[in-house]
Amino acid sequence: MKFIYALLLFLNACVILNAYELENKLKTAIVGKVAKYVTWSDETHSEFIITVLNNQYGEMFDKVYKDKKIKSKPVVIKYVESVEDVNRTDILFISQVNGDEVEQILKKIKNKEILSVSDLRGFAQRGGCLQLYFVGQKLKLKMNLESVKENEFKVDRTLLRVVDISKGELQK
Repeated sequence: MKFIYALLLFLNACVILNAYELENKLKTAIVGKVAKYVTWSDETHSEFIITVLNNQYGEMFDKVYKDKKIKSKPVVIKYVESVEDVNRTDILFISQVNGDEVEQILKKIKNKEILSVSDLRGFAQRGGCLQLYFVGQKLKLKMNLESVKENEFKVDRTLLRVVDISKGELQK
């Protein structure tokens, strides 16, 4: 009986871990999909760079974007531990930081034409461009249009139809 109980616990843990990994893979993939509907004022660079700050996804970004192109450019994934290490990048994916750190990071990249993306709770309200979150088993997107406009991005109407718009009520 104990064996069956232990086996059921193990199987349940495997299902939860698999679902968590699937959610992370979906979040990782949606970053590139969203980029197709955003226009940067300077798209003359030869590479499309996604920088991951405080990586919690292991090699997921590398696996998803290996040999892929965004906007007809090869994708380069960079990993950094500090916003100070962010050089030229198209997208900054921010994970595993607290609320105060989010605001400091967003201040440092403000007006640098970096699309900030995160799965952190309240990210769009704090001034991030795009927040990824799940409701039930569906991935949702929340966009802060003020941040998008400040960074002079042009967003295709197709994307605007599927995102929730954040009012930015947590911004200071």
